[in-house]
Parts: sequence; C-alpha cells; structure tokens
Amino acid sequence: MRSHFDYPTSYFLQEGKENLAHCLEATFAAALAHRVSKIVIFTSAGNGVLMALDQYRSQEQYSHIELVAVTFPNQSEFTKGDPSEHRIPESSLRIFAENRVPVVRAHLPFDPIRTHYTGHGVLGQDFGLIGNALRIFGGSMSLCVQAVLMASDAGHAALGEHVIAMTSDTSILVRAASTSRFLTDLIVREIICKPVLLTIGKAEKAQSIIEGETDIQLELEPPE
Repeated sequence: MRSHFDYPTSYFLQEGKENLAHCLEATFAAALAHRVSKIVIFTSAGNGVLMALDQYRSQEQYSHIELVAVTFPNQSEFTKGDPSEHRIPESSLRIFAENRVPVVRAHLPFDPIRTHYTGHGVLGQDFGLIGNALRIFGGSMSLCVQAVLMASDAGHAALGEHVIAMTSDTSILVRAASTSRFLTDLIVREIICKPVLLTIGKAEKAQSIIEGETDIQLELEPPE
C-alpha cells in the first residue's frame, strides 16, 4: 500500500473573482480525479454556479456532479460595492431550479449575533475567532468551510460525505459535517487552489515577481 500520493495545488497571485474561471477548472478536474460527485459553491450573485452549469455540467463527463449553491442570508449588510453584487437575480434562481441546484441561504456559522446594546457582549464570538483563524489561509477559506457546514445543516451534504467546496479563488476537498459536529467530524482533506498573496484580506503586494523555468519567486512588501 502506498504511503503518499501527489496532487497539484494551484496558487493565484491575487485574491478575488478574477480567479473564478481557473478555480472552476481546477475544482471540476479534482472532482473527477477524486471521484467526488458534489461541489458546494459559495456565491454572492450566482455567477460561479452559472459558469459551472454552462461550461462543465453541460459536458457528459461532468453531468453526474451535483451542485449546491450557498449564499449570504437575507438582509446582509456589506460595506463595499453595490448591494446587487451580493444578491442572486431571480433569472439565475430560475436556472438553478431548472437544473436542480438547491440554494442555501442562512446565517453564516462563524458570524456573531448582534446584541441590542453596544458593550453587552457578542453571542457566537468564539466561532467568529475560528473564522478569523481560517483567514490566515486566505479570505475565502472561512467561506468554503462555512459553505460545507451550511449545506450539511440544510440536508444537502451527508455526515462524512466528501465534497469539494469553492469560492471564486479557493477550492478545498472536505469531509462534510453539520455545524454542531464541526470540530469533531469536519476534515479538510486537500487544498486544490488558493491565493498565495492575500491582496484583499491583508492588502499584500509583491515588490517583484521573478518567473523561472519551473516556478515563481516572490519578493513581498513587509507589513506596515
């Protein structure tokens, strides 16, 4: 019996939706390689799910793969951008329904619950710290993990089922569990792709990028 195996991890030089096409490509390739039949996509406006349906699920080799869309809860507040960028249009929801793609919209497990009076403590703060810890891997790692928890809570991922969870720039292979069993049963098996520079979450910049024949070397600006 082999003691190890090799599987590639892709690294992006920036965070964000610019990586969505490559992230989808890496995700569906990994699903075939690992015989995973379910992909959980955390999406703001549904674009990733639409691309997955149009470019991949339409192909025979990927037609068996189930998709689950997970998104922000209603009445979420965002500090940046147009609010419509974080809402799935009705036209997209109809396409999801036609293709049997469930949409999970619920409170994010790692988000704290507001108190009525400032300074009276924050409910769920401990899980919020878990989300912050996961962001050392990139801003989307926390969303990928929460997407699996939410899909499992909603009955779309069974306990122990292996799924791939992705955002626009991060993809991971996960053994699923519900939120109540998160710390005991959920396992991140593999990182399929992620940003190497946290250009959004930690405002990182590269002073220079040196491209060699077989790899890339980065010279990074020190934190302020």
